[in-house]
Amino acid sequence: MQTIRPYVYLLGGAVTLALSGCHTTAPQPTPLPAPEPQAAPATPTQQNLSADALFAFGKARLKSADNAELDALADKLKAASQIDSVQVLGYTDRIGSEQTNQKLSAQRAEAVRDYLVAHGVPAGVIRTEGRGAADPVADCPDQKGGKLIACLAPNRRVVINTTVSDASSAAPAAIAPGKRSVTRTVWIGPHTVP
Repeated sequence: MQTIRPYVYLLGGAVTLALSGCHTTAPQPTPLPAPEPQAAPATPTQQNLSADALFAFGKARLKSADNAELDALADKLKAASQIDSVQVLGYTDRIGSEQTNQKLSAQRAEAVRDYLVAHGVPAGVIRTEGRGAADPVADCPDQKGGKLIACLAPNRRVVINTTVSDASSAAPAAIAPGKRSVTRTVWIGPHTVP
């Protein structure tokens, strides 16, 4: 003797009810609400600024109260939905003592931090570090005097590493109408047993 039991199965999103050989299609389920946009992955960027453009030679005070590059950076950071970190690294050239260069590079990094904070960037996300004459870009072994100072200019710099997240740029992945990303069969309840 054969027992016939009702069964329901789902194929590609459509629900079908089968009962004693009679097939009817159930109404489509209500679609789930779209997921809320999530923050895009954090984006690290690096910006190198010439210390000669920011500071007088051997000084740690900014030349001007207005700086277009720092203003643009502050605006970009304030526009981000989340600032993960801002690292300000100050560098000097090899002219002078190691102790003097270390102190000068730290003061320059702090001056840039103070500028960013004064222009609306939260102080809590900014870290500063003076690196002195470390990581030179130019060597200039045969230069002396003013030529040496000019040649070593690329070493006098402030490097700003930022990591920000921006929810507005993260669009949820959508499946086009009529398309299904997953098709599976789900058995609900008893089924026909031979």
